[in-house]
Amino acid sequence: MNHKISIEQIRDSIPASPSDDLLRLWGYDLVSEYVQILHTARLDTEQPVLELATGTGRMAALLTRLGFRVLTGDLTDEEHARANARVTPAYADKVQHLRLDMRNLPFGDQSVSTIVCLNTLHELDDPRTCLSELIRIHDPGGTLVIGDFSEIGFAVMQRLHRAVHGDDHRSGCLRITEAKPLLAEVFPVIREVVTPLNISYIVCCT
Repeated sequence: MNHKISIEQIRDSIPASPSDDLLRLWGYDLVSEYVQILHTARLDTEQPVLELATGTGRMAALLTRLGFRVLTGDLTDEEHARANARVTPAYADKVQHLRLDMRNLPFGDQSVSTIVCLNTLHELDDPRTCLSELIRIHDPGGTLVIGDFSEIGFAVMQRLHRAVHGDDHRSGCLRITEAKPLLAEVFPVIREVVTPLNISYIVCCT
């Protein structure tokens, strides 16, 4: 992972959305939180990262700045243009986009070494099946990073959605803390990372 570039340089190189600007006005920064989580995970830049789900591309853009090649996927192409804008042309060659359904991932058992899935669980209609799929495809010798908003995070995102979109933020049907016991059935090592808006788990077999 590229530690020579500062968090400020990384953040400034990724085009901010109105949501990013408002969060920063309130004293929050998702990019900085993601950097902290990924630094704690100590991922190998020689390994490509499967990132789920793409959304507006915040995580994919960050991973490219940290020196990773990224395979990123989502259920639809609705946000593809926004994701590409966040990645920017300078880093576009580091990203490959896929359309995929997390309930049935197009990868073999234990075939993906590095998986990152942040702020996605609450968006899923069937999160338990999707979590089982992540576990199925994950190579036991690699690392899975999974996280979602804490209760504070959901409260902040609800405020944000009301201000920016005029609607409610989706809260989902499986909290990240409820996912931990499911992960513990498979992974003997689970490290917890708590940031201002998120709770994340770095899971591996050793």
